[in-house]
Amino acid sequence: MATSAQLRREILAGQWDEALCTLYGTEPAVLARQRQRYAAALEQFELYYGPGRQVHVYSAPGRAELGGNHTDHQRGCVLAAAIDRTTRARVRLTRSPVVRVFSRGYDPVTLPLDQLSPREGERNTSAALVRGMAAAFARRGILWQGFDAWVESDVLPGSGLSSSAAFEVLLGRIGSALFAGGSLTPVEIAQMAQWAE
Repeated sequence: MATSAQLRREILAGQWDEALCTLYGTEPAVLARQRQRYAAALEQFELYYGPGRQVHVYSAPGRAELGGNHTDHQRGCVLAAAIDRTTRARVRLTRSPVVRVFSRGYDPVTLPLDQLSPREGERNTSAALVRGMAAAFARRGILWQGFDAWVESDVLPGSGLSSSAAFEVLLGRIGSALFAGGSLTPVEIAQMAQWAE
């Protein structure tokens, strides 16, 4: 695992181009923009949590619902497609009893991992989504350990592109990789996100 500064150098040197092309396409201007965005986000992570930390990078796409828009909230069927707008996180494992999430444009979240029950005052907030995903993992017997995350997104909230679902899936990918050995399938993560919502 690399530090945030090492990852930033790798990204700017083009060592992540294959992964970035898979996510965003091969157009040179788009690739250059994504390199800069990922590198800048690692710099922001360092400013918020401190330099020299070993960091993991995760992303989750937004989605457009082509049919059945929002019927998934009533257990209906939806025909959805991933889009090229993503929610991204830089994460360091702390193994403390607290998860801290700074999501640009939202209030910071500090979640003690022994407090996973829903809170009425948090409804429709980032804190509720973090708490809900931690609880969804706990229901499966997968307990989170502490981590710090710095999140940014270009999935526009309130635009119908499922920004909250992208955030939940991002948390699911983080939880699966860090605490379940990457064993959860995309369908399982989506089901956990639906339950958390």
